[in-house]
Amino acid sequence: MRVLVFGGTRFIGRAIVERLLRDGHEVTLLNRGLSADPFGTAVKRVVGDRRDPQAISRAASRRDYDAAVDITAYHESETSDVVTAFRERVGHLIHISTAAVYLIRRDLLPPYREDDFSGPLAPRRPGDESSWRYADHKRRCEQVLESAWREHRFPSTSLRLPMVVGPHDYSRRTNAYLERLASSGPLILPEGGLNAWGFLWVDDVADAVAASLANPVTFGRAYNLAQREALTLRQFVELAARFLDRTVQLISLPTQWLNAIGLGTSFSPYSHDSDMLLDCAAAGDDLLFRPTEAVRWIESLVRAFRDEWDGTLRAFAATRAFELTLVREVERIRLPSYQPAPAK
Repeated sequence: MRVLVFGGTRFIGRAIVERLLRDGHEVTLLNRGLSADPFGTAVKRVVGDRRDPQAISRAASRRDYDAAVDITAYHESETSDVVTAFRERVGHLIHISTAAVYLIRRDLLPPYREDDFSGPLAPRRPGDESSWRYADHKRRCEQVLESAWREHRFPSTSLRLPMVVGPHDYSRRTNAYLERLASSGPLILPEGGLNAWGFLWVDDVADAVAASLANPVTFGRAYNLAQREALTLRQFVELAARFLDRTVQLISLPTQWLNAIGLGTSFSPYSHDSDMLLDCAAAGDDLLFRPTEAVRWIESLVRAFRDEWDGTLRAFAATRAFELTLVREVERIRLPSYQPAPAK
């Protein structure tokens, strides 16, 4: 198939392109050309900013595509431009969406199902405006595609992803934990790290895209993708420490207190006040989706980390000195209600 990929050079996009090339597809990338990629002459390229409607029109006018994968649509106007430009010019559009679309629904409890998308939204909370807007715009992207399918059968599929993990993650979120563990220092877990995630291994995203391509069963639909296990942040850290052969002291502290003293929780990017758990039965039925087991991907992640880490703490490093000072102070005052987690 001739497949156009919006983005395609970093992390999720890179994994998708690698899978498409392995499957023998002819791949064209549309991006600004600012990020290096390893594909060389294996792909064709259209240079342009996907936020520029003229760049989208240029890409659409060059040739017809059997499918397109849009990894970089974050605003409904961007999705509208794609629908306008590629109507009658693409056989199928796969939109990479987010499970955050459920987090701004009112009175909704996990595990989230695809039908939970519809319904009233919760109000914005102070300090939550940025993440609320992100989820809202991604919802609106999906609604543009829903309308296009309903009104003129524009063939699209949305894939709703939770926190994606894997090598080449430029956000360095997993490295925030792996580097601290590898450095053998204590690790603070806001609220004990008890929030649960349905993480998703990056290669599983690529597999789902491959299974969706030009699959008419998926047209006009959205699918949740996630691992089967409900894994708490604490469990992730403990498993990672085991594969790193490290003993770690886990320090549980309340988020409210961390915010009050000015540290916050940014050093622990997987800390969240909501559990992110998804029902993926529909993807299992229609895409034969079989996610990688958590223990397997954590072991693979640690192996890749060991191969590349040079011993320097870089991920969310600005707060590390404050974290260590805080741990010493907490141990010194010995709060009666405070019990450090035993070393693993």
